[in-house]
Amino acid sequence: MGGNITKEVGQRKRDEREELINEMEKQLGLAEDHPDDAVYTHTSPEEIVANLKSRKNGWTAERVMIAFIRSACAAHRKTNCLTEILFAEALEEARKLDKDYAATGIADGPFWGLPSSFKDTYNIKGVDTSLGCSPHCFKPTEKLEDEGGLVQLFRQGGGIPFCKTNIPQTLLAFECRNPVFGPTTNPYTSARTCGGSSGGEAALIALNGSPMGWGSDIGGSLRIPASYSGVCGLKPVKGRWPTKGQRSATPGFEGIQGIVGPMGRNVDDLAFGARNMLTLAQESTARINGEQLIHMPWKEVELPKKLRVGYFTEDNCIKASPACVRAVEESVAALRKAGHEVVRFEPPDVSEALKVFAGLTSADGYKTLLGNIGPDPMEPSMRLVTIGSRIPRWLAWFAHWLLDSVLKDHMFASTFATSRPKSVEEFWKYTRRRDVYANAFRKLVWEDKKFDMILCPVQAVPAVEHGRTNFLSPLCIGTVLYNVVDSTVGVIPVTHVDRERDATPPDYLEGSQGSWLLEKRVYEGGPEKAAYDAEKMHGLPVGVQIVGQAWEEEKVLAIMKVVEELVAYEP
Repeated sequence: MGGNITKEVGQRKRDEREELINEMEKQLGLAEDHPDDAVYTHTSPEEIVANLKSRKNGWTAERVMIAFIRSACAAHRKTNCLTEILFAEALEEARKLDKDYAATGIADGPFWGLPSSFKDTYNIKGVDTSLGCSPHCFKPTEKLEDEGGLVQLFRQGGGIPFCKTNIPQTLLAFECRNPVFGPTTNPYTSARTCGGSSGGEAALIALNGSPMGWGSDIGGSLRIPASYSGVCGLKPVKGRWPTKGQRSATPGFEGIQGIVGPMGRNVDDLAFGARNMLTLAQESTARINGEQLIHMPWKEVELPKKLRVGYFTEDNCIKASPACVRAVEESVAALRKAGHEVVRFEPPDVSEALKVFAGLTSADGYKTLLGNIGPDPMEPSMRLVTIGSRIPRWLAWFAHWLLDSVLKDHMFASTFATSRPKSVEEFWKYTRRRDVYANAFRKLVWEDKKFDMILCPVQAVPAVEHGRTNFLSPLCIGTVLYNVVDSTVGVIPVTHVDRERDATPPDYLEGSQGSWLLEKRVYEGGPEKAAYDAEKMHGLPVGVQIVGQAWEEEKVLAIMKVVEELVAYEP
């Protein structure tokens, strides 16, 4: 019975989406028939706004919107990246802006006339915020004041939200798939996932379907899809940006802070979005859903001429692939050549961060999170994450004993043991473990080592094939680390997988201290079984993380720009 309800609701939602997209394609035509759209879709968001305000070559908000609607439709046809469609409303708003501008000559706001996409989690008036779960479908946000804080600020700045993008079921995965809207594929190849949970956003931006977009991140949800899809993303820390007005899969949970941030095609796009959104947040006279923000306006920064950079390629949890190691090492070489000081260091016990993350997020046995799915079937990518909370206590104990004492995979065993329901006392102990680890990490990196930044892989591998995350969800450790530590982090693409340079040597795992069970799934068994295969991954983008201190979004963006210019990535 439940499966029938899910199928019925999902089909209705997909039919609704298809009707709205079809309507616009018939009204406006297809992107392939309008090559002149590239003038608009390949222009930066900052330049789009400047051209609209100056009316350069007759630019209008309506013409820009038409170009991006057509491009978004094409991106969706390729990747299934869209959820909620606001094309008609956005086109009407663009025409109104043009009419008002013609009458008054006034074009106020840093985002004036700019289209933008938002991850499905953001409330937007008139459409659902479903989390890919049928119980949340056909319950649209009714009031503008209930919209997401960033949506409200974007509107205040003259911007026009024009669509929402796909996510994994309940957000707890980086396989961008759910029973309502189906899977979103990688913009480079349909055989692979675009990552998650901001996966639809990354795919749309990579295909020039949106000039810039807005995601969120609690364990890598913004950074993983950015790396998988070859775009840029910024994970700030909570307090400077409004986060309310989103549907959370676990409302009330504060063990790990969820945040929101910009996604774009390059660092300049991120800086444009971040600078103006932060300025609007600080200057806004309106309450943003009553949320209290730290008074910390955007500030221009001047970087040291010689940056002190710490880097690592191994976290001793899951050995990083040759492609991801090379991405870091080539960035390191470019920084050294430019005269910066680059120091290899070993991060402290990264597996502890994964245990803390799993221990905190599973504290209620995932009852709140799984309560979202109602009659929907659980996506396979969520099963490994939640299994420790769903099986009897004696069976969980036996599984831990088997993993630890028989199979001798101590890292996997100890992490698995943390994923179970907990008492309030245990939850507090895990919260203390989080603080102890985060303080020790920050002291080592920023006080003792005095680094300006950390450079490291995003994950152990580039974009994986659909279904690989079912057994490889711990790959997220590369990003989870900085949610536990609560750092400002950016991701930029730096290279592509090369079938020759990035092939796996026969002895690649020799001496590895990571989880041998996970590494076996990543590297062994040949092309059909191994998740990493340079031949099959040839040409995929590979990104790196650039990590800074909390509250230093401006500095992190400035350093990202330095690295971006040095590596000269070409999509």
